[in-house]
Amino acid sequence: MLRNCIVIVTLSIFLSLSVNGQKNEPEINLRYNQNIGLSYEETIAAYRQMDQYFDEARMLDMGMTDAGLPLNLFLISGDCVFDPEKIKESGRAIILINNGIHPGEPEGIDASVKFAADILKNRNGMKQYLDNVVIAIIPVYNIGGLIDHSKYFRIDQNGPEEKGIRRNPRFLDLNRDFVKQESREARAFASLYQYLNPDVFLDTHTTDGSDHQYTLTLIATQPENMTSAMETFFREKMVPSLYDRMRDESSNEMIPYVEYSDHGPVNSILGFEENPWFSTGYCSLFNSFAFMTETLIYKTFPERVEATYQFIQQLVRYTSENSEEIIYLRREADIYTAKAKDIVISWKTDTTRWEPLTFKGYRWEDTIMPISKRKTGYYNHNKPYTDTLKYFNHFTPLVTIKLPRAYIVPFAWEEVIEKLQHNGVIMYQLSKDTSIISETYYIDSYEPVKRPTQGHYINTNVKVHTVIQEISYHAGDYVIPMNQNSNKYIAYMLEPQSESGFFAWNFFDSFLEGQDWYSVWGFESHLKTLLDSDTELRADFEKQKAVDKDFEFDHVAQLQWLYEHTPAFELEKRRMLYPVGRIIGEL
Repeated sequence: MLRNCIVIVTLSIFLSLSVNGQKNEPEINLRYNQNIGLSYEETIAAYRQMDQYFDEARMLDMGMTDAGLPLNLFLISGDCVFDPEKIKESGRAIILINNGIHPGEPEGIDASVKFAADILKNRNGMKQYLDNVVIAIIPVYNIGGLIDHSKYFRIDQNGPEEKGIRRNPRFLDLNRDFVKQESREARAFASLYQYLNPDVFLDTHTTDGSDHQYTLTLIATQPENMTSAMETFFREKMVPSLYDRMRDESSNEMIPYVEYSDHGPVNSILGFEENPWFSTGYCSLFNSFAFMTETLIYKTFPERVEATYQFIQQLVRYTSENSEEIIYLRREADIYTAKAKDIVISWKTDTTRWEPLTFKGYRWEDTIMPISKRKTGYYNHNKPYTDTLKYFNHFTPLVTIKLPRAYIVPFAWEEVIEKLQHNGVIMYQLSKDTSIISETYYIDSYEPVKRPTQGHYINTNVKVHTVIQEISYHAGDYVIPMNQNSNKYIAYMLEPQSESGFFAWNFFDSFLEGQDWYSVWGFESHLKTLLDSDTELRADFEKQKAVDKDFEFDHVAQLQWLYEHTPAFELEKRRMLYPVGRIIGEL
């Protein structure tokens, strides 16, 4: 069971050595009970020592990050098989746990180290979970954000003493980058995700958006994004069981992520509308059962670490006990996705459907801020209460897209093509110039946001109309058949009305500009020749002047009218024509 290794001793992680130099079992010295979280260096050292000691553990580098350091992946496999294809063949499920995407929210980092050490040492018989499950852990996702730490970051958070920063070295919020993938971290994650194809996914976070008696809140993938069978299993079995186990076995009752319908007194709670730019939303595009823990910022760091640890344990245990059904449902969902005829790319909360939810909160009371003297309110921790609220956790389709037989993306849009390929999308190139009857979009209107997000002025409120027309495509343009289990990802990224797609993130904005236009100096003499030779055009021009007296004396309007009635205007018909075509017939 033991491997020869070089023993690395850090401030918080050490190995005890016997007199003859033989290696003993790693002892992981976590200090979260002292309000101290693991540093990046301590975290990686812990996993590397477990990798060197336990045959069931393997540490991999999965690509570069914007911090200039590799993204690590730690695998735990009971039979020491780490090849995902062989794992799938053996009938075991894969769970992927992501930590430190926002390093100011670090409890998952410590909780995952503790869990990995405990299961490898078979604490309380935990190794039995590995009979049906392989565990994959990203120790720290935003490495640069954890390395850059201070006691002044997230200053209102109740521990640990020092915390990392939210954004990565490129100043990107990595939990808004999962589909546009402009960070090295996101591109590495896509490769890692496609490599593992995890059945269950967990991302660990801390929230400051609510205040109540619970330590841990849970975001579960929006069930409507699943197939009917997956949704039924998720709503009726998996999610309720996790809540029950956390309450009854871990003595740590949790609640759905608290998104208030309004500020102040809590009257109802809204379900989380999932966007694919979030980690859970990205994973749901590929039919993973995805979760995000959000521990409460006002609870102590030890409480938050323990609650995250308990959820990891319950999630792993539940997945192990139900691995056969989870794997089957995902396999069927992939088949369904490859054959789907339509897809919903935008949802809205169904305000007619709700469930009663027991909520343990604090009374809201008015107060005056000590510095600004602003009148506001606060949740009084000395006045806890329990109430039953309406929980709105159902959504109805807002935008539904009928899927084409295939999309076609011109060769020129290289960055879009590369991102699609990076996410496992299968495509092929045209071998020769070809005219294809395509359904095309014209962008009627859109609204760029006024303040940048992630360095982009996101296009919102996109309105389109479609035209079926013959389009000339060229050798090298890419055809993307819609018969693959990545269909949801493809549609979300290529449909212009998608809130998460390439058009929303400005990847196609250059097509919104005009074409060649004309020069007022040379164009008018050309028009004189054209009008002298084209009697029909001359007659229409004179008629327009006769019916519109303003037009008769408006030189600019006359030139524009003539331009729009000449063959040269064909170029302008490409303006606002979305470059991605939809093939609805045979090629």
